[in-house]
Amino acid sequence: MRMISLWYGEYACTPISCYTGCMRQRLIKLLPWCVTVAIFAFILRRVPVQNVVAALRQVPLGTYLALMLPYSLAYCSLDTFVLLRLIQWFHHAVPYRRLLPVRAAAYILAILNPSLGQGAVAFALYRREHIPLLEVASTLLFLTVLEFCQLALYAAVGIFGFYPHLATAFAPVYVILGAGLGVAIFCLQQDRDPLAWILTRIGRWRTGQRDYRASARLANSRVLRTFKLARLQHYLLTLVYKAPNFLLAVAVHYLALQLFGVYVPWLRLFGLLPLVFLVASLPVTVAHLGTSQAAWLYFFADYGDASHLLAYSLVAHVTFMVLNSLIGVCFLRWALRE
Repeated sequence: MRMISLWYGEYACTPISCYTGCMRQRLIKLLPWCVTVAIFAFILRRVPVQNVVAALRQVPLGTYLALMLPYSLAYCSLDTFVLLRLIQWFHHAVPYRRLLPVRAAAYILAILNPSLGQGAVAFALYRREHIPLLEVASTLLFLTVLEFCQLALYAAVGIFGFYPHLATAFAPVYVILGAGLGVAIFCLQQDRDPLAWILTRIGRWRTGQRDYRASARLANSRVLRTFKLARLQHYLLTLVYKAPNFLLAVAVHYLALQLFGVYVPWLRLFGLLPLVFLVASLPVTVAHLGTSQAAWLYFFADYGDASHLLAYSLVAHVTFMVLNSLIGVCFLRWALRE
Protein backbone atom coordinates (compact mmCIF):
# COMPACT_ATOMS: atom_id res chain seq x y z
CA MET A 1 0.00 0.00 0.00
CA ARG A 2 1.38 3.34 -1.00
CA MET A 3 1.61 5.89 1.78
CA ILE A 4 1.12 9.53 0.89
CA SER A 5 2.88 11.96 3.17
CA LEU A 6 1.73 15.51 3.75
CA TRP A 7 4.60 17.80 4.54
CA TYR A 8 4.41 20.94 6.66
CA GLY A 9 7.89 22.40 6.92
CA GLU A 10 10.02 19.81 8.70
CA TYR A 11 7.10 17.72 9.92
CA ALA A 12 5.33 15.01 7.99
CA CYS A 13 2.23 13.04 8.78
CA THR A 14 0.50 10.19 7.01
CA PRO A 15 -3.28 10.18 6.55
CA ILE A 16 -3.56 7.57 9.32
CA SER A 17 -1.48 9.56 11.80
CA CYS A 18 -3.36 12.76 10.92
CA TYR A 19 -6.69 11.01 11.51
CA THR A 20 -5.45 9.59 14.80
CA GLY A 21 -4.23 13.01 15.91
CA CYS A 22 -7.54 14.67 15.02
CA MET A 23 -9.51 12.01 16.89
CA ARG A 24 -7.28 12.42 19.92
CA GLN A 25 -7.83 16.18 19.91
CA ARG A 26 -11.59 15.74 19.62
CA LEU A 27 -11.66 13.27 22.49
CA ILE A 28 -9.61 15.65 24.65
CA LYS A 29 -12.08 18.46 23.89
CA LEU A 30 -15.07 16.20 24.62
CA LEU A 31 -13.66 14.82 27.87
CA PRO A 32 -14.61 17.84 30.08
CA TRP A 33 -18.17 17.71 28.72
CA CYS A 34 -18.40 13.99 29.47
CA VAL A 35 -17.08 14.49 33.01
CA THR A 36 -19.53 17.37 33.60
CA VAL A 37 -22.50 15.34 32.37
CA ALA A 38 -21.43 12.32 34.44
CA ILE A 39 -21.15 14.38 37.65
CA PHE A 40 -24.55 16.00 37.16
CA ALA A 41 -26.12 12.63 36.31
CA PHE A 42 -24.75 11.25 39.58
CA ILE A 43 -25.97 14.28 41.58
CA LEU A 44 -29.43 14.42 40.02
CA ARG A 45 -30.03 10.75 40.79
CA ARG A 46 -29.89 11.71 44.46
CA VAL A 47 -31.35 15.21 44.32
CA PRO A 48 -34.63 15.42 42.35
CA VAL A 49 -34.77 18.29 39.85
CA GLN A 50 -38.25 19.32 41.01
CA ASN A 51 -36.91 19.87 44.53
CA VAL A 52 -34.17 22.11 43.20
CA VAL A 53 -36.72 24.13 41.21
CA ALA A 54 -38.93 24.44 44.28
CA ALA A 55 -35.95 25.69 46.30
CA LEU A 56 -35.21 28.31 43.66
CA ARG A 57 -38.78 29.62 43.78
CA GLN A 58 -38.44 30.40 47.48
CA VAL A 59 -35.39 32.63 47.00
CA PRO A 60 -35.77 36.46 46.96
CA LEU A 61 -33.71 36.94 43.80
CA GLY A 62 -33.81 40.73 44.06
CA THR A 63 -32.15 40.64 47.47
CA TYR A 64 -29.69 38.05 46.25
CA LEU A 65 -28.65 40.12 43.23
CA ALA A 66 -28.39 43.23 45.40
CA LEU A 67 -25.85 41.28 47.46
CA MET A 68 -23.91 39.75 44.56
CA LEU A 69 -23.52 42.78 42.29
CA PRO A 70 -21.48 44.87 44.76
CA TYR A 71 -19.41 41.77 45.49
CA SER A 72 -18.58 41.30 41.81
CA LEU A 73 -17.61 44.97 41.49
CA ALA A 74 -15.42 44.77 44.58
CA TYR A 75 -13.86 41.52 43.40
CA CYS A 76 -12.93 43.06 40.04
CA SER A 77 -11.50 46.16 41.71
CA LEU A 78 -9.39 44.21 44.21
CA ASP A 79 -8.27 41.73 41.56
CA THR A 80 -7.08 44.62 39.40
CA PHE A 81 -5.23 46.17 42.35
CA VAL A 82 -3.27 42.95 42.98
CA LEU A 83 -2.33 42.72 39.30
CA LEU A 84 -1.35 46.40 39.34
CA ARG A 85 1.07 45.86 42.21
CA LEU A 86 2.71 42.92 40.44
CA ILE A 87 3.11 44.89 37.21
CA GLN A 88 4.66 47.78 39.13
CA TRP A 89 7.05 45.50 41.00
CA PHE A 90 8.32 43.42 38.10
CA HIS A 91 7.80 45.60 35.01
CA HIS A 92 6.98 49.30 35.03
CA ALA A 93 4.32 51.68 36.31
CA VAL A 94 0.89 51.33 34.69
CA PRO A 95 -2.07 53.53 35.71
CA TYR A 96 -4.93 51.70 37.43
CA ARG A 97 -7.41 53.19 34.94
CA ARG A 98 -5.57 51.48 32.05
CA LEU A 99 -5.34 48.12 33.77
CA LEU A 100 -8.95 47.91 35.01
CA PRO A 101 -10.57 47.52 31.54
CA VAL A 102 -8.06 44.79 30.61
CA ARG A 103 -8.64 42.83 33.82
CA ALA A 104 -12.44 43.21 33.58
CA ALA A 105 -12.70 42.27 29.90
CA ALA A 106 -10.69 39.09 30.52
CA TYR A 107 -13.58 37.74 32.63
CA ILE A 108 -15.54 37.25 29.40
CA LEU A 109 -13.06 34.66 28.12
CA ALA A 110 -12.57 33.23 31.61
CA ILE A 111 -16.11 31.82 31.40
CA LEU A 112 -14.83 29.29 28.87
CA ASN A 113 -11.42 28.76 30.41
CA PRO A 114 -9.52 30.75 33.06
CA SER A 115 -6.32 30.23 31.07
CA LEU A 116 -7.91 32.06 28.14
CA GLY A 117 -8.62 35.00 30.43
CA GLN A 118 -5.02 35.05 31.63
CA GLY A 119 -3.78 34.80 28.06
CA ALA A 120 -5.98 37.74 27.08
CA VAL A 121 -4.52 39.84 29.91
CA ALA A 122 -0.96 38.94 28.87
CA PHE A 123 -1.59 39.79 25.21
CA ALA A 124 -3.36 43.06 26.08
CA LEU A 125 -0.49 44.20 28.30
CA TYR A 126 1.95 43.26 25.56
CA ARG A 127 0.05 45.34 23.01
CA ARG A 128 -1.00 48.27 25.21
CA GLU A 129 1.89 48.63 27.65
CA HIS A 130 4.71 47.10 25.54
CA ILE A 131 5.62 44.54 28.19
CA PRO A 132 7.35 41.48 26.63
CA LEU A 133 4.80 38.70 26.30
CA LEU A 134 6.80 35.98 28.06
CA GLU A 135 7.68 38.32 30.91
CA VAL A 136 4.08 39.29 31.62
CA ALA A 137 3.12 35.62 31.26
CA SER A 138 5.69 34.91 33.99
CA THR A 139 4.01 37.44 36.28
CA LEU A 140 0.57 35.95 35.67
CA LEU A 141 1.98 32.48 36.36
CA PHE A 142 3.43 33.84 39.61
CA LEU A 143 -0.01 35.17 40.55
CA THR A 144 -1.70 31.87 39.69
CA VAL A 145 0.74 29.89 41.85
CA LEU A 146 0.19 32.22 44.81
CA GLU A 147 -3.59 32.02 44.40
CA PHE A 148 -3.30 28.25 44.68
CA CYS A 149 -1.02 28.58 47.72
CA GLN A 150 -3.49 30.95 49.35
CA LEU A 151 -6.37 28.50 48.88
CA ALA A 152 -4.19 25.66 50.15
CA LEU A 153 -3.34 27.64 53.30
CA TYR A 154 -6.97 28.50 54.01
CA ALA A 155 -8.03 24.94 53.15
CA ALA A 156 -5.68 23.68 55.85
CA VAL A 157 -8.05 25.29 58.38
CA GLY A 158 -10.91 23.17 57.08
CA ILE A 159 -8.91 19.97 56.69
CA PHE A 160 -7.09 19.98 60.02
CA GLY A 161 -9.85 21.71 61.96
CA PHE A 162 -13.00 19.90 60.84
CA TYR A 163 -11.95 16.68 59.06
CA PRO A 164 -9.45 14.74 61.21
CA HIS A 165 -9.71 11.71 58.89
CA LEU A 166 -8.55 13.89 55.98
CA ALA A 167 -5.79 15.50 58.06
CA THR A 168 -3.86 12.22 58.23
CA ALA A 169 -3.94 11.85 54.46
CA PHE A 170 -3.22 15.50 53.63
CA ALA A 171 -0.41 16.16 56.13
CA PRO A 172 2.25 14.49 53.90
CA VAL A 173 0.81 16.34 50.88
CA TYR A 174 1.29 19.70 52.59
CA VAL A 175 4.82 18.74 53.66
CA ILE A 176 5.76 17.70 50.11
CA LEU A 177 4.17 20.79 48.54
CA GLY A 178 5.85 23.10 51.02
CA ALA A 179 9.25 21.47 50.60
CA GLY A 180 8.91 21.38 46.82
CA LEU A 181 7.93 25.03 46.65
CA GLY A 182 10.80 26.01 48.94
CA VAL A 183 13.36 24.07 46.88
CA ALA A 184 12.01 25.50 43.63
CA ILE A 185 12.20 29.10 44.91
CA PHE A 186 15.73 28.51 46.27
CA CYS A 187 16.93 27.07 42.96
CA LEU A 188 15.46 29.98 40.99
CA GLN A 189 16.93 32.57 43.33
CA GLN A 190 20.37 30.94 43.08
CA ASP A 191 20.18 30.44 39.28
CA ARG A 192 20.32 26.70 39.71
CA ASP A 193 18.52 24.35 37.38
CA PRO A 194 17.55 21.06 39.09
CA LEU A 195 16.38 19.63 35.76
CA ALA A 196 19.78 20.34 34.19
CA TRP A 197 21.46 18.71 37.21
CA ILE A 198 19.37 15.53 36.77
CA LEU A 199 19.97 15.45 33.00
CA THR A 200 23.70 15.98 33.58
CA ARG A 201 23.87 12.96 35.90
CA ILE A 202 21.90 10.83 33.44
CA GLY A 203 24.09 12.01 30.54
CA ARG A 204 27.32 11.20 32.38
CA TRP A 205 25.99 7.76 33.28
CA ARG A 206 24.93 6.96 29.70
CA THR A 207 27.96 8.43 27.89
CA GLY A 208 30.65 7.75 30.46
CA GLN A 209 31.95 11.29 29.98
CA ARG A 210 32.78 12.96 33.27
CA ASP A 211 32.71 16.43 31.72
CA TYR A 212 29.24 16.06 30.17
CA ARG A 213 26.94 18.93 31.17
CA ALA A 214 23.32 19.49 30.14
CA SER A 215 22.28 23.01 29.21
CA ALA A 216 20.47 24.96 31.96
CA ARG A 217 17.41 25.97 29.98
CA LEU A 218 14.97 26.04 32.90
CA ALA A 219 16.91 28.55 34.97
CA ASN A 220 17.29 30.86 31.96
CA SER A 221 13.66 30.66 30.89
CA ARG A 222 11.91 34.02 30.62
CA VAL A 223 8.68 32.36 31.77
CA LEU A 224 10.27 32.04 35.22
CA ARG A 225 11.61 35.62 35.26
CA THR A 226 9.19 36.90 37.91
CA PHE A 227 9.95 34.02 40.27
CA LYS A 228 13.66 34.88 40.03
CA LEU A 229 13.07 38.58 40.70
CA ALA A 230 10.59 38.10 43.53
CA ARG A 231 11.74 38.42 47.12
CA LEU A 232 10.06 37.19 50.28
CA GLN A 233 8.15 40.45 50.76
CA HIS A 234 6.63 40.10 47.28
CA TYR A 235 5.25 36.66 48.15
CA LEU A 236 3.89 37.81 51.51
CA LEU A 237 2.42 41.08 50.23
CA THR A 238 0.68 39.32 47.35
CA LEU A 239 -0.98 36.94 49.80
CA VAL A 240 -1.98 39.91 51.98
CA TYR A 241 -3.41 41.81 49.00
CA LYS A 242 -5.40 38.73 47.94
CA ALA A 243 -6.83 38.16 51.42
CA PRO A 244 -9.63 40.81 51.27
CA ASN A 245 -11.17 39.10 48.25
CA PHE A 246 -11.37 35.80 50.11
CA LEU A 247 -12.73 37.37 53.31
CA LEU A 248 -15.31 39.23 51.24
CA ALA A 249 -16.29 35.96 49.54
CA VAL A 250 -16.81 34.30 52.94
CA ALA A 251 -19.01 37.18 54.12
CA VAL A 252 -21.10 37.22 50.92
CA HIS A 253 -21.58 33.44 50.87
CA TYR A 254 -22.47 33.52 54.57
CA LEU A 255 -25.32 35.96 53.91
CA ALA A 256 -26.39 34.54 50.54
CA LEU A 257 -26.68 30.98 51.86
CA GLN A 258 -29.26 32.16 54.39
CA LEU A 259 -31.45 33.42 51.53
CA PHE A 260 -31.55 29.80 50.33
CA GLY A 261 -32.41 28.42 53.75
CA VAL A 262 -28.88 27.17 54.51
CA TYR A 263 -27.22 28.32 57.73
CA VAL A 264 -23.48 27.65 58.03
CA PRO A 265 -21.41 28.97 60.98
CA TRP A 266 -18.95 31.62 59.85
CA LEU A 267 -15.84 29.81 61.07
CA ARG A 268 -16.93 26.56 59.41
CA LEU A 269 -17.56 28.43 56.16
CA PHE A 270 -14.13 30.06 56.43
CA GLY A 271 -12.50 26.65 56.72
CA LEU A 272 -14.53 24.76 54.12
CA LEU A 273 -15.03 27.36 51.38
CA PRO A 274 -11.38 27.09 50.23
CA LEU A 275 -11.90 23.35 49.80
CA VAL A 276 -14.87 24.09 47.55
CA PHE A 277 -12.78 26.55 45.55
CA LEU A 278 -9.91 24.08 45.24
CA VAL A 279 -12.16 21.28 44.01
CA ALA A 280 -13.94 23.68 41.63
CA SER A 281 -10.60 24.83 40.19
CA LEU A 282 -9.73 21.36 38.91
CA PRO A 283 -9.56 21.63 35.08
CA VAL A 284 -11.72 18.56 34.44
CA THR A 285 -15.17 20.01 33.69
CA VAL A 286 -16.77 22.72 31.57
CA ALA A 287 -16.67 26.17 33.25
CA HIS A 288 -15.92 24.39 36.57
CA LEU A 289 -19.51 23.14 36.72
CA GLY A 290 -20.18 19.81 38.39
CA THR A 291 -17.11 19.70 40.63
CA SER A 292 -18.25 22.87 42.40
CA GLN A 293 -21.76 21.46 43.02
CA ALA A 294 -20.38 18.14 44.24
CA ALA A 295 -18.08 19.95 46.68
CA TRP A 296 -20.91 22.06 48.11
CA LEU A 297 -23.06 18.98 48.63
CA TYR A 298 -20.25 17.03 50.28
CA PHE A 299 -18.79 19.63 52.63
CA PHE A 300 -22.05 21.33 53.70
CA ALA A 301 -24.42 18.36 53.82
CA ASP A 302 -25.00 18.87 57.57
CA TYR A 303 -26.22 22.46 57.22
CA GLY A 304 -29.10 22.31 54.79
CA ASP A 305 -31.24 20.24 52.48
CA ALA A 306 -29.41 18.86 49.44
CA SER A 307 -31.83 20.52 47.02
CA HIS A 308 -31.22 23.94 48.60
CA LEU A 309 -27.46 23.43 48.53
CA LEU A 310 -27.53 22.37 44.89
CA ALA A 311 -29.76 25.31 43.98
CA TYR A 312 -27.42 27.72 45.75
CA SER A 313 -24.24 26.29 44.23
CA LEU A 314 -25.69 26.54 40.72
CA VAL A 315 -27.07 30.05 41.15
CA ALA A 316 -23.94 31.35 42.88
CA HIS A 317 -21.66 29.85 40.24
CA VAL A 318 -23.62 31.13 37.26
CA THR A 319 -24.38 34.53 38.81
CA PHE A 320 -20.74 35.21 39.58
CA MET A 321 -19.66 34.32 36.03
CA VAL A 322 -22.45 36.30 34.38
CA LEU A 323 -21.98 39.42 36.52
CA ASN A 324 -18.22 39.38 35.96
CA SER A 325 -18.80 38.99 32.23
CA LEU A 326 -21.25 41.89 32.19
CA ILE A 327 -18.67 44.02 33.97
CA GLY A 328 -16.19 42.93 31.31
CA VAL A 329 -18.60 43.89 28.53
CA CYS A 330 -18.96 47.36 30.06
CA PHE A 331 -15.18 47.83 29.91
CA LEU A 332 -14.64 46.05 26.59
CA ARG A 333 -14.54 49.21 24.47
CA TRP A 334 -11.76 50.70 26.60
CA ALA A 335 -9.89 47.40 26.76
CA LEU A 336 -9.73 47.19 22.95
CA ARG A 337 -8.13 50.61 22.63
CA GLU A 338 -4.38 50.65 21.98
